[in-house]
Amino acid sequence: MKKIFTLFVMLMLMMVSVWAQVPQKMSYQAVVRNSNNQLVTNQQVSVRITILQGSVSGTPVYVERHTTTTNVNGLMTVEVGDGIVESGDMSTIDWGGVWPLFSQE
Repeated sequence: MKKIFTLFVMLMLMMVSVWAQVPQKMSYQAVVRNSNNQLVTNQQVSVRITILQGSVSGTPVYVERHTTTTNVNGLMTVEVGDGIVESGDMSTIDWGGVWPLFSQE
């Protein structure tokens, strides 16, 4: 009986780790500055997030857009995977060789 219980506990732990493997969202924060290097505070900003395969000049495999508001320190926060998808599918990304690229629109 003790062996069965131990086997059951090990199996349950393995199942929990399998469910935790696929990220559906990732937090991203950045301080936003204008072309004069001044903080952009308490303003709405648009951001495009591009995930590239292979290298910094690689093929875009996922692109999404966000509109958010900066705080008094110019900090903006978005959840990658929760924006307006322009192309790609986050669940099919091969995370072994990607490069994130963030740009202000």
